[in-house]
Amino acid sequence: MAQIKRMECQLEIKSSADKFFDAYKTEAHLMPKMANQVVRDVKLVEGSGWDSEGSVRQWYFVAGGKLINTNM
Repeated sequence: MAQIKRMECQLEIKSSADKFFDAYKTEAHLMPKMANQVVRDVKLVEGSGWDSEGSVRQWYFVAGGKLINTNM
């Protein structure tokens, strides 16, 4: 059964919103460098590329001092 999870955080980035969204959408592997306070790692689990439709990414977040992983 599928689970719906929600994680919300605020952090300051030194980039335009368009550049940040583009990196999130097509180059998620850069997120640990852009938001290292929250994102520890991102791995491509399924799909032919970071921007391919239907790709599955495994995200590793830090929340409350604990490492949390989730697939998106």
